Amino acid sequence: MRSTPGIAMAVIALACLPAIGAPMSKDDYRDAKKRIAAEYLAERQQCGGGYGHAYNLCVAHAHGTRDVAKAELEAAYKPSASHYYDAAVARAKSGYAIAKEECEDKRGAEKKACNAEAKVAYDRARAEAKTALAAGKAEEAAKRPGR
Repeated sequence: MRSTPGIAMAVIALACLPAIGAPMSKDDYRDAKKRIAAEYLAERQQCGGGYGHAYNLCVAHAHGTRDVAKAELEAAYKPSASHYYDAAVARAKSGYAIAKEECEDKRGAEKKACNAEAKVAYDRARAEAKTALAAGKAEEAAKRPGR
């Protein structure tokens, strides 16, 4: 399961992204979108055509990786607090989907506890992302001229 310190580190890294540098060019953006699609297809093919827990976990991981990569690409292409927020939420959703799929292998009280822990981690990551969004919007507003 995803560790909550790892999620917290991702949110902290998210808050630092505006300082990284200039946005990417349109050609770089298009190339990156194609690369993400190709990587997703390759990862999905590695899952095979099977079924069951291992297959579902593999597919959840592939979907999560693709969704996070797309959101981070959008944040890199058009840097803003809301795009950084979207990337953080995509990471949280991906982690939650994978954690829920990992919980499917368990039974009874252990499964309930696993799902509850995954939901708490997801809610915490979303709350941290929302806090970072508010801070980012306040910072953007402070940088605007005429204020």
